[in-house]
Amino acid sequence: MERKHAKELAPGGVCLADYCEVFEVCHGESRLKRQAASQAACNNETLGEARRRCETAMARCFPLGEEKSRKLNAQLSKTWCRTIDCAIRAEQRSGHHSELMPVIVILIFIVLICFIFFSIVVCCVDYSDDIIQWLSDSGALNARWVKRLIKARDTTRAAAGVTDRTREI
Repeated sequence: MERKHAKELAPGGVCLADYCEVFEVCHGESRLKRQAASQAACNNETLGEARRRCETAMARCFPLGEEKSRKLNAQLSKTWCRTIDCAIRAEQRSGHHSELMPVIVILIFIVLICFIFFSIVVCCVDYSDDIIQWLSDSGALNARWVKRLIKARDTTRAAAGVTDRTREI
C-alpha cells in the first residue's frame, strides 16, 4: 500500500497489517485449505499481543469516559478483541463446520421431496386411465365420480391443448 498510495497515507499512520489477527486475515485464503496446520501453528502469545493492540485501538476510538462510546467499546471489544484466542478460534471453526451439515441435509431432503412429487405427477398424468380404473375396481370411486374425473381430465387436456396420444397412433 505504501508503494502505490504513499501520497494518501497520513504521516505516522497505522499499519493495517498490525490488525490482521483481529479479522483473521493474516494467513490469507491458504489458511482455509490448511486448517489443521493453522490450528497447530496457533500461538497464544502472538494472539495476546494482537488482543492488546485491539483493546488499545478500541480505547482510542471509543473512550471509556463517555456513556455512548463506553457501550460501543464494550460491544466491539467483546466481539472482536476478546475472541482473539487459540481455543476460542478453534471452537468457532468447529462450530462453523458443524452448522453447514444440517443445511446440506435439508437441501438434499428438499430435492428428494421435489423429485418424489414430480414422479407422482408424471405417473398420474401418464397412467390416469389405469389409476381411475383401479380406483373404480377397488370400490374407492363410484361410477358418478369416475365420469366426473374423466370429464375433468378431458376438459383440462382440451384447455392445455393436449391431444390423446392413442388417437394419433
